[in-house]
Parts: sequence; structure tokens; C-alpha cells
Amino acid sequence: MPTIGRADRSPSGLFRMGSWEGEVERTHGQLPAWYWNAGERRRRFIRWVEDEAEGLAMQLGRLLRSDTAPDAARPATELIDALSRDAAWARRMETQAFEEAA
Repeated sequence: MPTIGRADRSPSGLFRMGSWEGEVERTHGQLPAWYWNAGERRRRFIRWVEDEAEGLAMQLGRLLRSDTAPDAARPATELIDALSRDAAWARRMETQAFEEAA
């Protein structure tokens, strides 16, 4: 899986493999067996990026209303766009990894 091997951060830079690994290490008393498999760890990171980016984009989108001040709406919309690009990137990476494995 050469392409997925280079997937250590999302396009926006908000989601990084090192940050995710630190979170996994902090939240597990004992690291799961899959953690020691680099390919599986990358696949789970990519799924995490997709889930987190989509979730954050949806939460932020629900806060925007027609009467939201432009000073708040503009950067929020830009962040939603960046999160959407990250989620799309994760979906492409997952699809590409699946196709390479076939």
C-alpha cells in the first residue's frame, strides 16, 4: 500500500497520525493487537479522519443561521469547507487502499 503509507496528515493539517496515535495510546489501557500492524493503524487513522472531519463539519454547520454575523459565518464556512475536503480525502484514501489490496 504505497499511497496509504504516506497518509500521515489530512490536507488541512488538522488531523495528524501522531495526534491520533497519542489519543489511542491514552485511551487504551493496553494497546490493541491491530495497533502494531502499520497498515491497519493507517486504515483506522484514515477512518478516524473521515469520522471526525464529517462530525465537526456537521456540528459547525448546525450553528450557522441566516442571521449569523458575517465575521463569524465566513471563517466558519471556510473551516467547514476544509473539514469537508479532509473527509473527502479520507474517503479517497480508503477507496484507493481497497483497490490496491484487490
